[in-house]
Amino acid sequence: MRGCPSCGSENADTAKFCSECGASLVTVVASAREERKVVSVVFVDLVGSTARAESSDPEDVRALLRVYHERAKEQLESFGGTVEKFIGDAVVAVFGAPVSHEDDPERAVRAALAVRDAVARLNEEASGRDLHVRIAVNTGEALVSLGAAPAEGEAMVAGDVVNTAARLQSAAPVDGILVGEQTYRATDREIVYRDAEAVEAKGKAAPIPAFEAVEARSRLGVDLGGAGRAQLIGRDPELDLLVGALARSRRERSTQLVTLVGVPGIGKSRLVYELGGVVDEDPELITWRQGRSLPYGEGVAYWALGEIVKAQAGILESDAADSTEAKLASATLVLEDEGERSWVERHLRPLVGLGGDDVPSGDRSGEAFAAWRRFLESLALSGPMVLVFEDLHWADDGLLDFVDGLVDWVDGVALLVVCTARPELLERRPGWGGGKRNASTMSLTPLDDEATAALVHSLLERPLLDAEMQQALLERAGGNPLYAEEFVRMLEAGGTVGERLPETVQGIVAARIDLLPPADKEILQHAAVLGKVFWSDALVSIAGSETWQLAEILRSLERKEFIRREQRSAVAGATQHAFVHALVRDATYGQLPRSDRAERHLAAAAWIESLPAGRAEDRAETLAHHYLTAIELRRAAGDDVAELRPRAVSALQEAGERALSLSAFQSAARFLSAALGLLPDDADAPPELLLAAGKAFGFVGRDGDELARAVDAFELMGDLERAAEGAVMASWHSWHTKATEAAAWLDRAAALVRGRPASRAKALVVAEQARRMMIGYQKDSARALAQSAVALAEEIGDDEIRADALVTLGVGLATDGDASGIDMLEQALALVGGRGRVASRGYTNLGVAWATMGDLRRATGAFERGLERAEREGEDQGAWFLRGNLLGFRYSAGRWDEALALADMLLQTEDWSLYQESAAREVRARVVAARGDGGGALEEMRLVVEQSREIVDPQSLWPSLISFARMARRRGLHEESMRTIEEVVGLIAANESAGDPQEWHIELVVELDAIDRRDDAGTIVARLPEGPWRDACEAALERNYTGAADVLEAMGERALQAELRLEAARSLAAEGRLSEAMRQLELARDFFDSVGAAAYLREADEILAAAS
Repeated sequence: MRGCPSCGSENADTAKFCSECGASLVTVVASAREERKVVSVVFVDLVGSTARAESSDPEDVRALLRVYHERAKEQLESFGGTVEKFIGDAVVAVFGAPVSHEDDPERAVRAALAVRDAVARLNEEASGRDLHVRIAVNTGEALVSLGAAPAEGEAMVAGDVVNTAARLQSAAPVDGILVGEQTYRATDREIVYRDAEAVEAKGKAAPIPAFEAVEARSRLGVDLGGAGRAQLIGRDPELDLLVGALARSRRERSTQLVTLVGVPGIGKSRLVYELGGVVDEDPELITWRQGRSLPYGEGVAYWALGEIVKAQAGILESDAADSTEAKLASATLVLEDEGERSWVERHLRPLVGLGGDDVPSGDRSGEAFAAWRRFLESLALSGPMVLVFEDLHWADDGLLDFVDGLVDWVDGVALLVVCTARPELLERRPGWGGGKRNASTMSLTPLDDEATAALVHSLLERPLLDAEMQQALLERAGGNPLYAEEFVRMLEAGGTVGERLPETVQGIVAARIDLLPPADKEILQHAAVLGKVFWSDALVSIAGSETWQLAEILRSLERKEFIRREQRSAVAGATQHAFVHALVRDATYGQLPRSDRAERHLAAAAWIESLPAGRAEDRAETLAHHYLTAIELRRAAGDDVAELRPRAVSALQEAGERALSLSAFQSAARFLSAALGLLPDDADAPPELLLAAGKAFGFVGRDGDELARAVDAFELMGDLERAAEGAVMASWHSWHTKATEAAAWLDRAAALVRGRPASRAKALVVAEQARRMMIGYQKDSARALAQSAVALAEEIGDDEIRADALVTLGVGLATDGDASGIDMLEQALALVGGRGRVASRGYTNLGVAWATMGDLRRATGAFERGLERAEREGEDQGAWFLRGNLLGFRYSAGRWDEALALADMLLQTEDWSLYQESAAREVRARVVAARGDGGGALEEMRLVVEQSREIVDPQSLWPSLISFARMARRRGLHEESMRTIEEVVGLIAANESAGDPQEWHIELVVELDAIDRRDDAGTIVARLPEGPWRDACEAALERNYTGAADVLEAMGERALQAELRLEAARSLAAEGRLSEAMRQLELARDFFDSVGAAAYLREADEILAAAS
C-alpha cells in the first residue's frame, strides 16, 4: 500500500490517483523531504520542577506533569502549532511547520499567552497546586523535515532559531514570556509588549534583543484565500496615460517612453496587460513586442532585447543554428539596402545566440546600438509599434543605456516604449528618462480604501465580508492589489473563519504554497529554480514527470493562479509558462534546502545543454548562473564540487566572453573571475580564458598577470595572432598602470605580426603604435601609422579598430589646427555607438581637440559625457582617465575645491594609474602653492616630475617640468628652475612637434622670457599651429599680458588668465599706466579671492602698494 502525499489515505501500489482526494500518486519523492521555512518556536518550561520532584512521590510528579503537558499541548495545537517534543517538564512547539500560515508569529505568541493562562487555571483547579512557567517565542529560518513524526520522537526542525528560543526561555521572568526581535517585529501591532533587557547567551557574538509579551491587542483574525481575476480598479488615470502616449506616438509619429515604477504587486504588469487589450481592439494593426530582464542581477546582458528580436524573427529556443540564421535573415528584409541589412544582421546575431565559437573579442556594442536602433526603427516604419521591457530593475546597465536612448535616437516613427520596474531602478538611475521631451515616469501608488474594497468584492464575486473584517483586510492590504488578491485566494483555497488576516505578502504566498498537494508543490519548486519563465519540456526533464501528468499539474497551478501559460513559446513543442508574481517564485525557491537547490540547478543546466548546440552563446549566462549557483550551494554544504568544475568553467567563460563583446565589463569580469576561481590549483588556465579575463579585468581596474600568461601560452602553441592580440591589450592596460612595461609589450606584439598578412591582430598592433606615437607628439609618424591601421581595418571589416585609428587621426588634425579632426572624432564615436574602450579614447581626445581649438567649455563637456558613459558602462579604466583630464579643466575654470576633491579621489586609489596620480598631485600642488604653502607644493611637484619621467610620454613630462620650474623660480631656486626649462627646450627641439597647444606653452614663454631666452620662446611658438593658443603665446612673447589674458578669457580659461593679469598690472604700473593697471589688478583679485589664492592676493597687494 502507498500513502497519499496529500491526505494520507492508503492506496493500492498500482494506483495513480488517490481514491479519497484524487491527488496524483505518480510524483512522490522517495527520499525524506526537507524544506527551509520561517518558523516560530515556543519553548515552555516549569519553574522549580527539580525541587518539586525531590520532595514529591514519583507517581504524583508523573500525574502532575501529565496534566500540565496535556493542557499545554491543547493550547499550542489550538492555535495551529505542532508540539515537537517534551523534554522532562519542558514543552517545545513549532508554528509554521510542516504547513505555514501567514500569521505564524502571532499564533505562537498568542499560544504562549494561552499556555500561561492555562497553567494559572490549573493552579485554581487544585488546592495547593503552585505551578509557574517561563516561556519564550522566537522566529527565524529553520530546516524542516516534512515527514517527521514528532509523536514518535522524530525531530521536525533544526536551526539556531530553536537554540535561541531555549536561551530566551531561561532568561524569561516567572510566568513571563520573552520573544525575539523578529517575532516582535512581526506582531507588535497585535501584541502589547514591554521592553526587556537583552539576553547574554553563551556562544552568541552579541546579546539577544528581547521583548516581554504582556497581552493581545485583539482577537485572532481570519485565514482567507481564493482565486479569480478582477477587473482593473483604481488605475484609470494610469491606463489613460499609457493609451494617451500610444495615441500621441501615432499622431506625431514620434517615440514615446513611459516607465511604470512601483513596488512588487502594485499593478505594473496589469496595466501593461490592459494596454495590450487596447492594442488588440484597435482596427489598425499595431505590432506588440515584449521582453523581460531575468532576475539574475546584472549578469544577463541585453536579454530583454534579445527576446524582442527573437519574437520578431519567430526564433524558438529549440531552433537549430541554421534555422535561426534563416529566420533572422528573413526578419531583416524590412531593410531595403543590402549593405545596411547585412550590417544590422551582423549585430543582431549575438542577441539571438548566433555568436558561435567566434566570440567577438573587442568592444563592438557601441556600433551594435546603432544597428539595433535601426532594426527597430525599420519595423516601426511599417506601422505603429509597442515595445515592452519588463522588470527593467534587473537589466544590465547596457540595456538601460539602450532603452533610455531610444527617445533621443529614434524619431519619425510611431513607437511606444513601455518599461516596468521596481523603485530600485530609480536608485540606480536617479535621472532615468529625465530631460527628454517624450519620456515620462509614472510611479504607481497604493490604491485607496474604496478602490481596494471594490477590488476585493470583485475578486470574491459575492458580498462575503462584514464591515469589521473588510476594514481589517483594507488595513492589512495597504492598497497593494497583490495583498488583496492573495488574501481572497487564501480564502477560496480553504482557509477557515477564525484565522487572522495576512501579515505580509511573503506570509500569504508561503501559506498558499503549503496548501498545494505535494506533487503540485514539487513541480512549482522545480519551476522556481528555472526562473520566472519556464517550459514544460524543462520540467519533464528535471522532475522526471510524465508529460500528461505534468500537463494536469500545470493546469491546476494555472487555475490557482500561481502561474500563467503564455501564448508564445520559445521552445518548439513545449508550453511556456511564467509565475504570476515574482514573489511567488521567490518564496517557492526560498523553501528549498541548499542541497536540493544545487541538484535542481544542475538538472536545469543539463536541460539547457540539451538544446541545440549551435546557439549555446545565447544561453551562456543562464547556464553559467545554474552551474555557479549549484557550486556555491554545494560548497556551503561542505560537498565536493570537483566534478562540476569543467562544465561550470566552460559556461562561465562563454558568458564572460559574451558580456565582454557587449561591453558589459563588470558582468564579464565577474563571470571570468568565477571561471578562474573554479580551476584546480595545479591546473593551467586555458589561454582563451586568460585572454578574456585579462581584457575584462583591465577595463574594471583590476591588476593581474592573466594577459602575460595568455601571451606566453598562445606563443607556445604557435598561435601568434592571438599572442599578438594579448600583447597589445597588455600594452594598453600597462600604459595606464605600469607605463615602463607598455613599450616592451607593444614591441613584442609588433614582432609577432611582422611580415604576416592583414589580420585583426596586425591592425590592432598598428593602431596602438599610432596612438603611442601621437601621445609622444610624433605626429607625422602617428598619422602615417594611423592611416595604415584604417586601411587594414577596412580590409578585414573591423569597425572598432577603424574607429580607434580614426581617433588618432582626428586628434592629430585638430591639434594641428584642422577643424576637420573634430568631425573625424565624431565619426569614430558613431562607429562604436559612443561605447567601450574606443569611446573612452574618443571622448578624451574630443575634449583635447576642442581644447586645442580654443573651446574649453566644449572640451569639458566632452570629458563629462565620456565620464558619464564610462561610469554607466562599468569601464573603470576609461572613467579614471577621463577624471584625470577633467581635473586640469576644473582647475583652469576656477573650480578649485571640486578639483581638490577629485584629486583626493584619484589619489586614494592605489596602483591605478601614474597618469592620474601625477595629474592629481600637480593640481593639488598648484592649489596649495596659490593658497600659501609654496614649500610643500614644490616638494609635491618634485614627486610629480619623478612620476612623469617614469611615464615617459611628453604629454605628461613636459607640462610637469614647466610647472616645477615656475614653482622653483617663485621659491628663489633660479638655477634649478633654469636647468629645468633648458631641459624642456631641448626635448621640444628634438621632437617632431612642439606638442598640443595648451596653457603650458604660455607658461613656458613667460619662463623663457624671465631668463632672457626669448629667441627660444619664439622658435617654439612658431612651431605651433595657427589659433588662439598661438595668439596668446605671441602676445605673452611681446609682453602684452593683457592681450594674452583676453584670449584666454574668450576660451573660458580663468586661472592662468588671472596670473597674466597680475603680470599685466605689474608691467602697466611700471609704465605709469595706473588706471589700466588697476583694472587688470581688480580682475585678477576677483578671481584669486574667489578661489582663496592667498599667495597671489599678497602679490597683488604688493603690486598695488608699489603703484601707490
